[in-house]
Amino acid sequence: MGSRSLLLVLPMLLGVALFLGCSQPQEVVETKTDWAKNFKTSLHYTRQGKITFYSAEHGGIELITQKPIDDFGCVKCHADRKANGEPIETETYTPDCYDCHVMPGDKVSDSTCLGCHARQRTEIAVLNLSDVHRGMSCMDCHSKEDVMGDGKHYPTLLKRETMVKCTNCHEYNGSAVHNLHGKVYCTACHQTTVIACYNCHLESAEKHQKRAFRPLTGFEILVNFNGKVYPANFMTAVYHNQTFVTIQPFYSHTISEKAKSCDECHGNENVRKYMETGKIIMTTWNESSKSLTWIKGVVPLPPDWKEALKFDYITYIGDPSNPVKPEPYNWTYVSSESDLMQICCAEPLTDEQIQNLAKEYGKR
Repeated sequence: MGSRSLLLVLPMLLGVALFLGCSQPQEVVETKTDWAKNFKTSLHYTRQGKITFYSAEHGGIELITQKPIDDFGCVKCHADRKANGEPIETETYTPDCYDCHVMPGDKVSDSTCLGCHARQRTEIAVLNLSDVHRGMSCMDCHSKEDVMGDGKHYPTLLKRETMVKCTNCHEYNGSAVHNLHGKVYCTACHQTTVIACYNCHLESAEKHQKRAFRPLTGFEILVNFNGKVYPANFMTAVYHNQTFVTIQPFYSHTISEKAKSCDECHGNENVRKYMETGKIIMTTWNESSKSLTWIKGVVPLPPDWKEALKFDYITYIGDPSNPVKPEPYNWTYVSSESDLMQICCAEPLTDEQIQNLAKEYGKR
């Protein structure tokens, strides 16, 4: 072969070699999440949220009880049965995949979720509160990482990176109202109520009986959380006549497409009473009728909230080990003073925010 022919053939051979090299199948390395491993870091497994809320370190009711949380069975809380219907033995119970799954990887039903999440069950199955998302399943919003863990340990659900946000699905539309309330989280305006548990009886919890007076609705507290004004909830508890209340950010599944009107927040009755008296009466107990009335509407949490918020605390006077649901006459007044007050993962509103709420906008 002449030199001229060789020069013509070499580029062709190189081209074929390059083509063959590029066309060889490349090994694809797939990463597979080890959900069983991740689950061991999830809040469903660790129950760390309850531990954090309870702990003396975080200003919790351990400061009153002076007992470990294990004495109250809180971290052993479980449904009556596994997802497949198998009964659960409390003493030997440890959270596992079969709390929720009949078979590995199968779809979890909403009824399984509501078997444990009591406030959400109250919203949906007991009080039948409306929600624009009704008809969707829990897993439509809550990702696998959110439920089964992302491999990281979190002190509470309010601190997790996988926390569900409205903007995961909804685009910010940039309207004048939204721009004006840019530092207010969506649910502060679109959530119709929170669900409060009034008055948890810890002597019953010591006997591994869950007991409270009743759920409360028709209100929401405003706090600062993650840089925005956010709805919050309260929970009261009594232990041997010592009184406790905690305030925490709270998402309720009671979302309305229509937002609150201006005067539901600005210049409302609760704001006016606070500006006039420095007090916000949260609950009032009538001992003669054994009945409770409570605050309604939007409630600002002011900087001096520990002095401003007033609760009537009650306690259960029946047998704390008896699982029978108590009648109102089994409850009696204890005090209107709070021995311990906790705010977890949030801050009260600032003086400037309170002054802004005191202004009347769009009054009808």
